[in-house]
Amino acid sequence: MCSALILLMAVPALYVLTSARPAPPATALTVGNTTTRTAAPRDNQDHLYVLDGHGGVHPVGASPQLLTTVSWPNKDVAYSLALFPDGTGGYVLDAWGGIHPVGVAPAIASDAGLTEFGIAREIVMAPWSSSLEPAGYLLDGHGVIHPFGGAPLVKGYSSWPGSDLARGLVLTSNSTPATVMGYTLDAHGGVHPFGGAPPVTGYAYWPGSDAARGLVLERRRTSPAVAGYTLDGSGGIHPFGGAPPLAGVTIWPGQDMADSIVSWTAAPDGSPGGWVLDRHGGVHAYGSAPTLATSVYWAGWDIARGLGSTGSGAGGSHERKILDPEPFGDRWGSYFNQRDARWAAKPIGLSPYPTWEYGCLVTDLAMVYSHFGYSNVTPATVASRIDWFGRNGAMTDAAFSIPGHAALIDRNPTRAWISAQLALGRPVIVGMNLVGGGTHFVTLTGLDGASDYWVNDPWDQNAIHVVFSGDWDDRGSIYEAIAFS
Repeated sequence: MCSALILLMAVPALYVLTSARPAPPATALTVGNTTTRTAAPRDNQDHLYVLDGHGGVHPVGASPQLLTTVSWPNKDVAYSLALFPDGTGGYVLDAWGGIHPVGVAPAIASDAGLTEFGIAREIVMAPWSSSLEPAGYLLDGHGVIHPFGGAPLVKGYSSWPGSDLARGLVLTSNSTPATVMGYTLDAHGGVHPFGGAPPVTGYAYWPGSDAARGLVLERRRTSPAVAGYTLDGSGGIHPFGGAPPLAGVTIWPGQDMADSIVSWTAAPDGSPGGWVLDRHGGVHAYGSAPTLATSVYWAGWDIARGLGSTGSGAGGSHERKILDPEPFGDRWGSYFNQRDARWAAKPIGLSPYPTWEYGCLVTDLAMVYSHFGYSNVTPATVASRIDWFGRNGAMTDAAFSIPGHAALIDRNPTRAWISAQLALGRPVIVGMNLVGGGTHFVTLTGLDGASDYWVNDPWDQNAIHVVFSGDWDDRGSIYEAIAFS
C-alpha cells in the first residue's frame, strides 16, 4: 500500500476436451528413514486452475468449474489457491490470512493470527486432506508455517522475523499427520527443509535478490532421493537434488513475469513436466506436460495470482511493485497509477523518494489537472516541479493552484461535506490513515448513491472509477479532503 508524504498546507472460455483418466496407483515413497504408502493425486491436467487477485478461480484445459464463495471486485487481495488431492475443492488465501472454500470444501476458520496486511504468501493442502478432513498449512512472508483444519504443528522450519523473504511451500507426498515434512523457498532461491526432511543440494541461489517465485518436488516412483525445481521471475526453471534438465521452458529475459509453478502428477518417471503461470494469466507447459488451453487472459495486467491444482508446487503471491503502463481515461479525465513504469522511478521534487512508493498525492493531482483539460500533465510532470515541494518531498500550496479552479481544503471533513462537493461536480482528493501506519490519498470522481463514492485509486491496478465502499479493510478514516471548484 502507498505511503504518502505529509501534505503541507498553510476472453470467451476455451476448453480442451480430453477423455477421463484413472487415478495413478498408490506408490511407496521414501524420504529420510520414513516409508509410507500413499495414493498419488489425480492427474492434475484435469484439475488445474488460475486464481486472479479478485478471487476468481478459472479452469485450465478440461478442468471442471469450481464454485467459489467470496470475491473482492477491484481489490487485489486473493493470494493463493490450493486443492485437495482429489481435486474436488480447496481454499483461497487472502491478504489478511483468511481462508475461503471453493468446490466441495467446507467453511473453515484460520487461526494464523497474521497482523500485517499482505504478509500471507501461500496455502497448501496436506496429502491426506479431503472435504471431511480439510487439513493444510499457510505460509507467511516471514517463513512461519501456520496449520489449519486440524493439521498438526510442523517443526524445524526456517524463518526471517521482520523480513518478507518466504516465497514458497511444499509438503512431501508421504507426509502424514504423525510426520509432516517439506520445504520452503526463500526470495534468494534457498530451499529449506522442515519436519525432518533431508537437506537438498544444487539449487540456484541469487544472494540479495528477490528472484525466486516457486518450488516443486519431482514425483519419483522408483527413487528415494528428493529432487525438484525452483522457478525464477524470468521463467527459468532450475533443478536441484539431481533432477534432470528440462526442455520446453518459456522464459522472459529481463522481465519479472513468471508467477507460480505446478508439477504434472502423471508425468512419466524420469521425464518430469508441469506448468508455469505468467502474471497475465498465460499457462505454459514445460518438460513432458501437455499444452493446455486457458480460459482467461489479462493482457498488460499483473492480476494472475497463482496456479491451484492437486500437484506439488505453486508459489506465494508477490505482486510487482512497478507496473506495465496503464493508459486509461474517459470524459472525466485521465487515470494514472503511481507505479506505472513511465514514471515510477521519478523522484519527487529534490527528495530521494520515488513516485511509485510515495507519489499517491502527486498522481492524484495529475488526475485532477487532466480533469480540467490539462492533457499534458502526468505524475512525472508534477514530480518534476521542484518549486512545488520541500526538500523532504512534502507538497506546498503552490501545487494546488490550478488556474481557474480554487482548492477548498478541509482538514477534518465530514462525509456530508465531501458528498456536497461531489454533488456540485467537483473532484475531491481525500487523505486516509492506513491501519498499519502511514497515509494514502485517492481521488473521488463522483457520488455512488446517497452515501458512497466512485474513486480513482493511484495504487491499485486499473482502479479507474471503482467503488469506494467505505469498507477497505487495509485503510482507515479520512482525515483530510481537497475539493477543486
